[in-house]
Amino acid sequence: MIGFPPRYSTSCVLENRSPAEQLVILWLALEKTGWNISTVHPDGLFAFTRFSLRSWNEQVSITPGPENIRLNSVSTGAQIFDFGRNRQNIRRLQQAIAEVNAGYSPEQLAVIYAERQHLTGNKTGTVHLTPERQGFLSIFKPARGYFITPILILLNILTYLVLTNKWLFAGGTWWAPDVNVLEQAGANFKPLTLFGQPWRLLTAGFLHADVLHLFFNMYGIMIGGTYMEPLLGKWRFLAVYLLCLLGASMASLWWYDITPTLGASGAVFGLFGFILALLLHRLVEPHERRALLISIGIYLAFSLSSIFFQTNFDHGAHIGGLLMGLLLGQLLFKGLPAPATAKNTLPATTLAVALLAAAYFMLPRDVNVYIKKLQQLDENFILSYGVYNSRTEAEKEKWLKNYSMYYMDENLRIMDEIDRLSLGIDSRKRNTLLRRLVLTQKKVFDYNYRTLAEGKNSYDQQILEALRELAEMQKELGQ
Repeated sequence: MIGFPPRYSTSCVLENRSPAEQLVILWLALEKTGWNISTVHPDGLFAFTRFSLRSWNEQVSITPGPENIRLNSVSTGAQIFDFGRNRQNIRRLQQAIAEVNAGYSPEQLAVIYAERQHLTGNKTGTVHLTPERQGFLSIFKPARGYFITPILILLNILTYLVLTNKWLFAGGTWWAPDVNVLEQAGANFKPLTLFGQPWRLLTAGFLHADVLHLFFNMYGIMIGGTYMEPLLGKWRFLAVYLLCLLGASMASLWWYDITPTLGASGAVFGLFGFILALLLHRLVEPHERRALLISIGIYLAFSLSSIFFQTNFDHGAHIGGLLMGLLLGQLLFKGLPAPATAKNTLPATTLAVALLAAAYFMLPRDVNVYIKKLQQLDENFILSYGVYNSRTEAEKEKWLKNYSMYYMDENLRIMDEIDRLSLGIDSRKRNTLLRRLVLTQKKVFDYNYRTLAEGKNSYDQQILEALRELAEMQKELGQ
C-alpha cells in the first residue's frame, strides 16, 4: 500500500459500554498485542508496533467518539510503501478488542479502571510528531499547522510544469525539462553562482531534473513538513527550510566545480537532520523517538551510502543540508515546543546565516582557471590525434615521436598546474582519473612508436590492454 504517509483507518463500535469501560477495553487490547503503549488518555490512545519483518514501528492510534471508535495505523519516518502492514496492524487490534470485550464483565472493568485511572494522560511533557493528516488532496491544502509545506510543494510542482511546457520550452518533455533550460532557470553552477549570480543558491532548490526526482523530493518535503511545521510554526519552519536549502547549495559548490546541480533533496535532508537532532533529546515521546530513529536512520544511512556507488546524486547537497539541519535542531531545541519568538529564533538564525556567509567567501574559486586548463587538455588531445591522419608509416612514426608524446607531456605539465588549484572534491577525484588517462594515452603512443621503429608487432597485447583501460576511463569521465 502506498500513502502520504502510508496508513490504514477504520472504525469499530463497543455497544453498551460506558466511556470508562471502553477506555479500559482499548487499553487491555493494546497490551494484548504486545505493542509499546506511549499514551493512554480518554481522548485517545497511542502505541507503536515493534520493529520486525511484519511491522516497522508503525504508530497505532485509537480515538474514542460518541458514535464509534476510530482505529488508525500510520507508518513512521520516510516510508513510502507499507506492503499491507498498517492493515494487518488494525486487523490484529480489532481481534484483540473483540477478545477483551467478550472476556470482561462491567464489574471487572470498573475495578481495573479504578486501579489505573491515575495512569491516564501524558504527563511526561513530551510531544508526538507522527502526522495524522489523511487523504491525497490534503497534501496541497494549507491548513493550521500545515501552511508553508503545501505552498513549497505547489511552488516546486508549478515550476516543473512551466519548464516542461512545450509551448514555452520546446526542448523538454513531460518527463524531463531541457537541460539548458534548467541551467538558464537557475541551476546551481559554480562558474555562474560564485561570479555574479548568487541567487542560484536558492533557485536551484526549486528545479528538478525529471518526474521521479520531483516526486521523491516532494514526498520528502511533505514528510518533513508534517512532522516539523506543527512543532515549529510556519515562519520558523520556513526559516529552517530555507537555511537548510542554502546550506545544501553551498556544500554542493564545495563538492562540485563544473557540474550544475539542482533539486530540493538537500533541503529535505536538512529537515530530516533537524528531526534527528530533536530525537537525540527527550522532547519526543520515548517510543515514538525510538521508532523515528530507526526509520529515519535507515533512510539516511541508505541515502548517504550512495556516495560509494552512485555518481548522479548531489552528495555535497545531501551532506550539507543534513549538517545544517542537525545544527539548527541543536540551536532551536530549547525553544520548543513554545511558539516562535525573536528571543528563541533570532540568535540561531543569525548564527546560521553568519556561518553560511563565511562559507560562501571561503569556497574554492579557481573554477574558471580550471575550465581553461581543461580546454587546453582537450586541445592537446586533438592535436596529438593528428597521427591518425598520417599517410605513411614513416610519417606516422615521426608524428608519434615529435608531436603525440610531446602533447601528452604537455598535458601532464598542465595536470601539475591543475593539482595546485583550489578545487572541489569531485574535481580532485576527476583529476586523479584524468591524469591516469593522459599517462595511458601516452603509453599507447609509445607502444605504437616502438612497433614502427622496431618493425615488429611486439607490443600488440600492451596496446590492446591500454586501449581497454582508456575506454573504461573515458566512460567513467563521461566522455
